[in-house]
Parts: sequence; structure tokens; C-alpha cells
Amino acid sequence: MSVASVEHVPDVLDGRAGFCLRGEWGHLSAVLGGGHICQLVKRSHPELNPLWRPQWQTIDPERFSPDSDEGRFGAPPDGRLLAGIAGHSLSFDYFGPPSKEEMAAGLSTHGEAPAVRWQIFREFKEGRPGVEYGAELPVAHIDFRRTLRIDPEHPVVYCEEKARNLGRADHPISWTEHVTIGPPFLACDATFVYMPATQAKVNPASYSDAMMITPDADFMWPQAPLECGGFHDLRTTPDGCYLRYTAQLLDPSRVIGFTAIANPSAGLLLVYVFLRRDFPWVGNWEERFYLKTAPWGGKTFCRGIEFSSTPLAVPKRQTISQGPLFNESTYRWLPALSEATVRYMTLLVDIPADFEGVEDVSVEVARIIIREAGNGKAYSIPADGSFLTGETAGLR
Repeated sequence: MSVASVEHVPDVLDGRAGFCLRGEWGHLSAVLGGGHICQLVKRSHPELNPLWRPQWQTIDPERFSPDSDEGRFGAPPDGRLLAGIAGHSLSFDYFGPPSKEEMAAGLSTHGEAPAVRWQIFREFKEGRPGVEYGAELPVAHIDFRRTLRIDPEHPVVYCEEKARNLGRADHPISWTEHVTIGPPFLACDATFVYMPATQAKVNPASYSDAMMITPDADFMWPQAPLECGGFHDLRTTPDGCYLRYTAQLLDPSRVIGFTAIANPSAGLLLVYVFLRRDFPWVGNWEERFYLKTAPWGGKTFCRGIEFSSTPLAVPKRQTISQGPLFNESTYRWLPALSEATVRYMTLLVDIPADFEGVEDVSVEVARIIIREAGNGKAYSIPADGSFLTGETAGLR
């Protein structure tokens, strides 16, 4: 079968331009407005895109006007972000809302990266087909590039991101891969989340009056304390109306970090694999029919599993001034006239209906090993493990 490797697509999502990378296993698509990866589809599950598709009609963020679009997408600072958001979004160079002064100056939630138009700089036709795309962030004075390449035969995506400081001063940054899943992959009592987390923290009560778990509590993943007593297992997806956020610290003894989201009823597992030193935190954000303002309208069911340099979505000044959390840094530095690079891999794996969960993920030279909880069954996915580690030995 002949499959086009790289396609320019005028209508990836809601009439928005982007690109599609196709392999024998399926495809990945992204929009240029905000750079969001909005489709990740395996040929064995052609109707099952795990990435969230907002129920509202999105537009490219650079088209957003507070004067004419606030009614559809909400007021600043969220409106511009929500106008164009989808699937796997990037929060950069801060994670959370701007300060009131920054908002007055025109900045929006989660940084400039999801609020500007990206462009394609290079295409790769041979070997692993892919693109290098990105944008210059004028306020942060950072040039950001993302290179996405796919294995032609196996459901593995290789991502390298580079941030180059164009300024002559060191720059504190947050770097968050804001991965958000949605229905039908996200389903109550059917979708489960796994990660090698240890200590965790709940957002303060001001975040939501429908968290059900105890605000501002410290706990050990995955058992979050309930306000009414007892605990809630955050690996599960309960029914109900709620909005909550928890920040999880990944095990400091590990080299490899991962997030794994499974829907055994649908037969699919979504896995992200990365270096723990790059992304020591994972944010767990859950919205189920709670937010009533535009554009949510009380109709949204989605869940963000966001691997990050930063635990909590707060203004940058607070991120820096609050200091470490659980003895782990909450941001990183991008030195003057310097470049930083992160890499991660995305995998789609077929699983049986009786799949018992993910015990561990390890990286080897030529494969990723996913070990099932309970029975110890191993799923071996052919992949270039050295892309992440540069090592020849297996790592976890």
C-alpha cells in the first residue's frame, strides 16, 4: 500500500490549515494556528482519536479579537487560548495565567506558544517522515521549534523540541506538554491513567468548588483524600460534575518518565515516554460538565495529563517566588543566547479488554517495553530508544 508521508492539509480542524504525517499504522495531524497536535489515529481504530476535540467551533488564535469573539470563547486571558486549543497543546514559556499587568499588556493564558501562528521550516520525506515547525515568540524573545517524525511501520512518534533564547539575559521558563484527551477514548469507568508518581498536591479551594477531593492537600499518588472522608483513586475516571487539578512528582530515582492512558474497552493505550530530568512533573486536570461560561457551556468532558517542568498553573512570578515543591524545582532556566532541547516519544498500543493497567515502561535500544500490572505481561514496541537516552542499555 502506498501512503503519502507528509501532506499539507487546508482543513485539519474546523477549516484550519495544518499538516498530516501518515504511516502504514495510521496518522498524526497538527494545526499551524497554535501548533496543536489534534489527531493521533491508529489504523486499527480509525474512529478513535484519543486527543480532545473541543465541542465548540475553533479558530486560529491569531484571528481572535476580544471585541468580537469574547462572547464565543470567553474573556481575556483565556479567550485567545480557548479559541484555538485542541488535543496536545504546548504551554510555553509560562504555565497558567499571566499576571494582571501582563494581561493588561495583551498576554493570554499558558504563554505565547499556543497563541501565535506556527510555520513549517523543513520537511523530511525519507526514513522517518516528518516536519520541523515552530514560531518566534516576540514577547519572550524565544525561537521555538518542534520536529515531529513518525515511524513508517510502527505506531511511534518521535518529537524533539528546541527553545533558543534570542535575548542577552537568562530567562526563567515553564515547559509543559499540555496533552488533553477526550471522548470517545475518555469514558467514565473505562479510561485509566498511569504514571510513576510519588508525592502529589491538590490545587487550592479557589480553583473549584466541585473538586470532591480535599483542596490544597498533599498526598501520595494515586490516592487523593476526599473531603467527605476516604480516598479517590485518581487513576480512574468517575461519573459526575467536577473540575479539579492535581500536581504529581515523578519518582526522582527514575531516568525515564512516562504517562500511560488506557481504555481497555476500546482496546487502545496511549503512552508518552520522556526523560524525567526534562519533565519531573505531571499535571492531572479534569473537567466534567462543570464550567458553564463560554465556550465550555457545561458540555465539556476532557482530561489533561500534562508532563511538565512546572507543577501548578499559576502566574510566572508565583511559580518562581514559591520555591521548590517536594524538594523539586518548579521551573527551569534558559540562559542568555542559548538553546535547550527536550525529546519525547508517543506510542499507540493495542490492548485487550481485560488489560489490567501499566506497571512500568522501560526504554531499550530497539524497543519500548510496557509491562502490564498484575500479570507481568510485556508489550514490546519496536522503537529507537537511543533517541531519548543516547544509551545502549535498558533504562527505566
